[in-house]
Amino acid sequence: MLLDLLRKYNHCCCNASFLHYHYFCIMREVFAKSHIERLYFSGLGNSCEVDILRDDLIHPLVSGNKWRKLKYIVDYMQRAGKQKLVTFGGAYSNHLVAAAYAGRTFGIETHAFVRGNENRAPNAFEKLCMQNGMNLIHVDRAAYRDKNQLFNSKFQNDPLAEMVGEGGRHPMALPGCAEILTELHQEYDLIVLSLGTGTTMEGLLKAVTEKKLKTRILGISSLKNNLELDRIMSAYPQKYWQVEHNYHRGKYARNDSELNDFIHLFHTETGIRLEFVYTGKMMMALCEMLKNGQIAAGQKILCIHTGGLPDLLQ
Repeated sequence: MLLDLLRKYNHCCCNASFLHYHYFCIMREVFAKSHIERLYFSGLGNSCEVDILRDDLIHPLVSGNKWRKLKYIVDYMQRAGKQKLVTFGGAYSNHLVAAAYAGRTFGIETHAFVRGNENRAPNAFEKLCMQNGMNLIHVDRAAYRDKNQLFNSKFQNDPLAEMVGEGGRHPMALPGCAEILTELHQEYDLIVLSLGTGTTMEGLLKAVTEKKLKTRILGISSLKNNLELDRIMSAYPQKYWQVEHNYHRGKYARNDSELNDFIHLFHTETGIRLEFVYTGKMMMALCEMLKNGQIAAGQKILCIHTGGLPDLLQ
């Protein structure tokens, strides 16, 4: 349906700016499926009212915060005449899948430096990226640490190339994440979300700080000892944010029977699917913090379902 709409406008419109405007309008309409619903789950107890922002419903591949981060990057690139999106990610990166799909939809060439150059067959994530036209460049883990050097090694002198950090980190990603606040029908005491690079949290923090709201942002890190998150958030007043580092469950992207059982129970009771890398850990952490009294009773809480590909690529 989406590609049919794009082809229709491509056939009817010869003016590039007019075509770009309609591309963006169509994408806003197609991806505008997120909504807020009250969350009823036994693990949350009854000391607080908890809602959930269903960003997982935005799109099956460009879901949740992936689209929020990409939408204004794509918009900027089209306005600036940039034709190559160059980004970074692991072999199981939701961001790379989303970037590849968005690039194909908008006619933007996509390239990705992938962490790890082991000799193996492509996994389901990588196959999806390649099917959507993304050029994957596998590099060893030591070289992957210096992303600026990687970009410069192949694209330094290419004026059409735009570098987008791991997980969609980019200055134009922040306003897309900040828009979450404009979609809320009430002011929450606490907003809870899972953290990878922290871009979504930073966008929210920037908006909360500028609007001087009472809302605090609680981020649950999925990566062990990722103190870079605290450094990023320290640019904003401490009263607005908290990063929890105790719920990574040992290692990034590690699953275990307790977490798996929790995700299954949550789905059974709510009908909402979580995945074990980010949202499962986030929801499990929220339940534990409520149970232990780390979150004061009587608060209005919003948790953000930041999407992911829980079943599609298993």
